[in-house]
Amino acid sequence: MPNLLLIDDEQPHLAELVAALETELRKDDVEIRQWVPQMGDDAERSFNERVDPNTSLVITDYNLTDNGQTGLFGSTIVGWCQARAIPVGDFSRANRSPLPKQPNQYEIRIPSDANSAAKYIAGTFRGFVQIQRALDSAPELIKKKRSPVSVLSEILGRPKEESRFALYGGRVGAANAALVDIVTLDGDASEASKRKLTCYIVGHLLLNVILRFPGPLLNERVLAAYLAIADAEIGKVKDLFAKALYNGPFSDIGPFYWLSDVDAVLDDISRAAQSDSKAETSGQLNREAVESKLRAKLARHECPRCKGLNGGFFCPFTNRTVCQLPYCSVGSNGWIPQGARLCRIEKDFYDEWAPMLGF
Repeated sequence: MPNLLLIDDEQPHLAELVAALETELRKDDVEIRQWVPQMGDDAERSFNERVDPNTSLVITDYNLTDNGQTGLFGSTIVGWCQARAIPVGDFSRANRSPLPKQPNQYEIRIPSDANSAAKYIAGTFRGFVQIQRALDSAPELIKKKRSPVSVLSEILGRPKEESRFALYGGRVGAANAALVDIVTLDGDASEASKRKLTCYIVGHLLLNVILRFPGPLLNERVLAAYLAIADAEIGKVKDLFAKALYNGPFSDIGPFYWLSDVDAVLDDISRAAQSDSKAETSGQLNREAVESKLRAKLARHECPRCKGLNGGFFCPFTNRTVCQLPYCSVGSNGWIPQGARLCRIEKDFYDEWAPMLGF
């Protein structure tokens, strides 16, 4: 049975999170383990006693010192997990020692609110379990498909997406040096260990890179940007794109949509409409197609530059809709993976920060 370990030095907060998670995971086959670090604990031994090969996820608060266990922080737990290829999420309560909102590739950032956290943790847990079970049911997959993106495309049943996923690829060792140690020190690992390591790599690639920077997959906020409509209008168009809905690992923290399927719907709508559009941007063209299908006007997004006329792209740093016009946004492979074809950086943000960050 897969298990989930929760670590917090405040029992009331831990109990609140456990209760919320038990509700979220009531239909899942899972053991929820807990650890409240105490003064005098041998911290690493206590941690090791609570994790095993079936540990699919660890969640830790950042500050773990309230009960006198000095020097123990979430960053330590993260390091121990990364050295064991165990997915780990951390969070910070009540704005104490606030953490960056954006995660590193092999570190999962959890919302601090208990209910929001429970939903995100449950979706993340299910995603890693789903990938692990797919690998366990097809042990030959790792030998046949050597790269993480090849394995991922097969697990998702989308082999044609492999070339698009490959554009997100990077040097795994550079993103997590602990993985190099795992491979070096455990070069003759069992097949089960190899599948666990593959799950770890593939899961983080999907969760923290591909879903974070929309390209082949996009969330509802990005779908609205792609259609150049206001976020509040997404409920009016969801049914149009129902067949584009993604139902793979981590879909519970979505919803997400396949871009190729979204484009197929838009192509069908456009052919049926047979309109003589004078749209100059992809966002404007997409919005007009959807409006023609719905026979209704949709509210535009709030861009001060074009008054919501254009759009079609999304800035993952400002979380706003942008378009490809040069005064609105810029592309940057230094900040955005090449596969994230729906991402561009809002120009005002880029101009302010690019010189300091060296891009």
